[in-house]
Amino acid sequence: MNVIIPPKRRDKKTSFRKLVNYVSTREDKKPDEAVTQEAVHSPGAEYVATPGFGQLVDYVGRKRTSPSTEIISISPEGIQRVLSGEVLCETNCFSLDTAASEMNLTASQNRHCKDAVYHFILSWQGDEDPSPEAVFSSVRYSLKQLGMEEHQYVAAIHRDTDNIHCHVSANRVHPKTFAAQNMWNDADTLQKCCRVLERDFGFKVDNGSWQMNEYGELHRTRRDMPSAPRGATKREIFSDKESLHGYAVRETRQILSDAIEQKKFGWDRLHNILYTRGLGLREQNGGLAVYDLLNPEGASVKASDVHPDISLARMVREHGSYQPAPPVYDPDRPEDGMLHMQTCYMPQLHVRDQEARRERREARAIARDILRARYDAYRNGWEKPDLRVGERFRQIASHCVVVKARVRDTVRDPLMRKLMYRVAEFEKMKAMAELRLQLREERQVLREAGASRPLSWKSWVELEAGRGDAAALSQMRGWAYREKRAARQQKNAWPEPNAVIHYGPGDNVPTFKSSEHETRLLRDGTVSYLRDGKPAVTDFGDRVEIYPAPDGKSDRYNNDLAAELTAWRSGDRTMLTGDQKAVNRVLYSGVVRNMTKHDGHVFKVSDPKLMASVHATEESLRNQNVQQELKLAEPQFRDEEDLRSVNREIPRP
Repeated sequence: MNVIIPPKRRDKKTSFRKLVNYVSTREDKKPDEAVTQEAVHSPGAEYVATPGFGQLVDYVGRKRTSPSTEIISISPEGIQRVLSGEVLCETNCFSLDTAASEMNLTASQNRHCKDAVYHFILSWQGDEDPSPEAVFSSVRYSLKQLGMEEHQYVAAIHRDTDNIHCHVSANRVHPKTFAAQNMWNDADTLQKCCRVLERDFGFKVDNGSWQMNEYGELHRTRRDMPSAPRGATKREIFSDKESLHGYAVRETRQILSDAIEQKKFGWDRLHNILYTRGLGLREQNGGLAVYDLLNPEGASVKASDVHPDISLARMVREHGSYQPAPPVYDPDRPEDGMLHMQTCYMPQLHVRDQEARRERREARAIARDILRARYDAYRNGWEKPDLRVGERFRQIASHCVVVKARVRDTVRDPLMRKLMYRVAEFEKMKAMAELRLQLREERQVLREAGASRPLSWKSWVELEAGRGDAAALSQMRGWAYREKRAARQQKNAWPEPNAVIHYGPGDNVPTFKSSEHETRLLRDGTVSYLRDGKPAVTDFGDRVEIYPAPDGKSDRYNNDLAAELTAWRSGDRTMLTGDQKAVNRVLYSGVVRNMTKHDGHVFKVSDPKLMASVHATEESLRNQNVQQELKLAEPQFRDEEDLRSVNREIPRP
């Protein structure tokens, strides 16, 4: 596990209410997240700013409604476990809803403490899933080590990212003495807590500034490689040019490490490695220095800063006294004889300035916030185009009334008057029919122009990007990058299958509930069937992947499930790929399914050769009188309406 301390606002206007609202509420849903019942939001519950505290972070204000809360448990010490929507929280305040107000009231009693909000995050590795008890015990232990055991706090477990983490928001002001806790050296204190908690709860040991040895003693982590000199770092930041130290580290550090590990290292080898990169080695100021061969009078770098194992003391101890550079010779290529300079230091080349990247990232975020505000203004000010439909129809009707009145005043013959009335009615119907056609065309024009209804966020951004808006273009590229990253994560989320069954488009089946598998429906429509918590069979809709069982004994259950999923499809474009043995086992499960179940669904594939093999296997089993040995197995598959069973008593080849 590890700890993260988010940076605080410099204006000391962080907010308990904003922080508590953020950590206790999660709205975003990942596409590969399991489907759960949505949290019920109470309408009209809007956030009201509390005087005296500002926002902790700007983006947390997107939450405008509060989720329903449910008290899970209350300890004798008054610590509550509260389920806020889908987020499990723990607090020692009177309630989760009033926690921010209580913290604000307590903090106001200390007029010297300008910022009483303290926020840190305990994070576990991606393959760890600690229990809520372990997480909250870790929180309480960390607060105790920080000297805040009796202080007010709210802790919330978040599971919406790749690794589980817990946000802790605490009040630096003591609720009884109203003294503010000094948070000096809090990062080291929390790092030590992580090492102790890893030992006590069996968490995976993570990297950190402190390490625990086998005797339970804590020591500061020793860096394997030295950090860059301050001058080299400043050069790269302010001049946007690569320093000699950065070039030497990039080109030679890994090569030197490999040579030292292979025990093929010495003075000659060191000189040769540096020469191929356009670098030289010389004695300087009582040590060794690495310099640019093309500019010997220029700046040099301490050899120990490039690699700690090439310091003068260590080289003399292991390889004897200093030896100057020999004639260049390549021991790995004796036929060439002379060693060649492969590259050299070119200070005019630029490097990627991390500070500039951060500034550009912040500028993009601000531009996108402004873009979103423009869209909100567009939505709030949008009005539906008025085609004056009723008014235009009423004009036609009024004209008909006027015509009839004129006929009534001017025509005395009753028959002629009645005929003229019919003509007026006909003209009215004709005009209304023409108006309907005209309205249809006008509505079509509005739809094509996107003016018939307010544009969605993405459609509006696309329209603005087409007009040349830079922020809209940046937003579209961000969406594309996010989709690629999600697709890459989705691809890496599943193990390597040993057999895959491909189907035609739109050939879907209902979800199955198996006594041998745990069924999990994900938000992207994927159905994962698990055994012992690990994916065994996954139905992606267009294909079914069968994964090898760790014990090797439950492969038949996976194959039976895959055969059942295939039997319920049309079979028009069903193809099997993967390991031949795994494919044969799936085919055998399909044969057993066809022989034991007669529910109108048949296991079949598109390949004529494979289908002929299936029929041949069925005929062979019938000839061996295996049908008499088949027994109806317990019901294994079940959907919402029917109960379906799969036989597992067939002898396996």
